[in-house]
Amino acid sequence: MSSTKNYEPPLRIQITIKNIFIVMAYILILTLFLAIFWYPERYFAFQEHISNLGGMESFTSKLSNTTSMYIMIVGFGVCCLLALSVSILYFTNKQLRGRIPKGILTLILAFGAAGIAVPLDHPLRILHLTGAACFIGGFASFNAYLQISSTIRKHVKGWSEVGKGDAIWDALLSLIVVGILVVYFIFFAWDQLVGGIAPLGPLLQKITVFAMIFSYYFIDNIDI
Repeated sequence: MSSTKNYEPPLRIQITIKNIFIVMAYILILTLFLAIFWYPERYFAFQEHISNLGGMESFTSKLSNTTSMYIMIVGFGVCCLLALSVSILYFTNKQLRGRIPKGILTLILAFGAAGIAVPLDHPLRILHLTGAACFIGGFASFNAYLQISSTIRKHVKGWSEVGKGDAIWDALLSLIVVGILVVYFIFFAWDQLVGGIAPLGPLLQKITVFAMIFSYYFIDNIDI
């Protein structure tokens, strides 16, 4: 939400970038639901990582998982191309604020999506694991950067007429985004290195993805 004082209309390229990310969010959600639907065994969403959906075989029963695997390959392949196009737009449009860090983060996001497209049980498993970390981390870091820069622009650099409610909401959303990012990486590392007492990694993975998609809708176009 923006004040009328010091208002800057968003550039057309900023609106385009936001729309690309919205399309990517819908594709990501559709990909996950289709992959779950075609998964050859019951998928335990709170206990299994998203990566299990894209394996050549199902995680528990080792059943052929060809359909779900190709859904994940195509879905994350499209997400990779969309994120890469956004990265190129940032690097080539000098009028965009903070374009270099945004371009780098979206490039990491694109690399992550490409890595996730590699099946978890493929011999090149390291590419998948690296991609998963880059995708979640890149998406969350990009979102956190947008939230924090938006808060600074509106509440530190002269946006004196922003309402108190808006100020509290922006600050709270920034803290939530950064907090989710930090907590996820702590439990992701714990889960991968030593194993957790409770399977919090898979649950936090999904919370992180959907929280980032949800919070992205509240970013003003001018902050993209």
